Amino acid sequence: MNQLLFFLLCFLPLTLCGQQPDSIKAVNRLQLGVVGGFMQHEVDFTPSANVEPLQGISFGIGLRYFDNNLVGFQAELSINNAGWKENLDDSFSSLYQRSITYAELLILSQLSIGKGAFQPMLQGGPYLSFPLQDKESIPAEYVPPATITQPLYYDFELPFRVNYGLQIGAGFNLEFGPITIQADGRYLIGFSDLIKTGTTIASTSRRGGLGGHVGVFYAL
Repeated sequence: MNQLLFFLLCFLPLTLCGQQPDSIKAVNRLQLGVVGGFMQHEVDFTPSANVEPLQGISFGIGLRYFDNNLVGFQAELSINNAGWKENLDDSFSSLYQRSITYAELLILSQLSIGKGAFQPMLQGGPYLSFPLQDKESIPAEYVPPATITQPLYYDFELPFRVNYGLQIGAGFNLEFGPITIQADGRYLIGFSDLIKTGTTIASTSRRGGLGGHVGVFYAL
């Protein structure tokens, strides 16, 4: 299912661009801007863990290109804070927390509806995240088990692994001459594991997230 969604979001807009009906006005609009937002991040583990969301922020630069009024592309290069919280024991005074800073490249295909100042839009596409920093907070009461069959990922240095997946967004663009203000809600689906299978007890460890995003772009 994830692979089918990835294919539709990445390649369907290419088909639409290549088969423009005469009624779609050709344009040549290139914009540069700043982007940022927040997201409630989680990690889906197997075996399951008692995970809670960790709020992270993102900020960076964006580039938009439209060659017609319907379909275009948007690229973003940003710094993102992600990770997860985990309840190791109800009696502990705090939660386990892992915060990871990424440099992230996101390529979005965008479908914009309408020709006025207010334009609803849908967008989606793949991302690549490169870990830059990893911070861990372990509850003071935590004591590692005396006997374990496989290492736990607590007090475990995460290896450098490029993380990839898909982001999907729905929102709107506000067009004011050369300026575009964009706002959308975004959903993140991770396709790769944060921790290599076999190195710890976690056989899968994939990112997920839900949040909001804004951008301001200016035509070049």
